[in-house]
Amino acid sequence: MPTYSREEVEAAFEKTRKAQDANDWNAYADCFHEDGVYVEHAFGTFRGREKIRAWLVPIMEPCQDWTFPTEWCVIDGNRIVFKWWNRLPGRRADGSRYEFAGVSILIYGGDGKFASQEDIYNFDETRTVMREWRKDHAGG
Repeated sequence: MPTYSREEVEAAFEKTRKAQDANDWNAYADCFHEDGVYVEHAFGTFRGREKIRAWLVPIMEPCQDWTFPTEWCVIDGNRIVFKWWNRLPGRRADGSRYEFAGVSILIYGGDGKFASQEDIYNFDETRTVMREWRKDHAGG
């Protein structure tokens, strides 16, 4: 695979951030090559843009009020590794946020699109935070 310019890789990454910030998961899926691969350890491996879309759009539908800030990002050639937060709306009584962190690895594949993404996070922590948020804010 050829190595692409840092500017090209950064521009493609910025496109994913804009789609994510807008909660536009169809646009996020469009950031992958037709034969892209998305590895999500809790839900499986999705091969092909349309399989990614078919999983991603419905799973993110309940998360429309969430934000997804990036804490840090490293770009090395075609690889982007970044730490992000899944941040639910509202705060606990002590002022802390309902959130859980993860790390993603994106491999850029040219033409403004990614060849793959892998998400790594603690799914037990995810369930705990979501259960706590529902109890405190959604009545159950």
